[in-house]
Amino acid sequence: MVNLTVSPRMRLAIVFATVAIIVAVGAWLWQATTDRQRQLVYEIPPGTATRLAAGEEVNIFPSTIVIDLRQYDTLVIQNNDSAVVTIGPFRIVPGQRFVQRYWGPGTYELICSVHQGEQLRIEVR
Repeated sequence: MVNLTVSPRMRLAIVFATVAIIVAVGAWLWQATTDRQRQLVYEIPPGTATRLAAGEEVNIFPSTIVIDLRQYDTLVIQNNDSAVVTIGPFRIVPGQRFVQRYWGPGTYELICSVHQGEQLRIEVR
């Protein structure tokens, strides 16, 4: 019979090496995912609410925003206007940045206070 006695110092070295490997692999996986992400950024410029109130046509968003799950798309809306913007159930206050990730396919019909017809369609594929 073989006696496999491991000293406390060797056990500690094994634990540290294991943790270091796990951290390195996790950091690599996180970086690989982050590098593949795409951000679809839409900016609501200053004066948008005033232009809408005056009856002007404002084209900030396309009629349909397409989110591609394979590209790890993230929807980003930056409100640089002085008025609150409503998109679906979310209120985006002036200066706020709204970031939304989608995890599954679907079609979303949302009320949008800055979109023509106050309707915004988001297709997640």
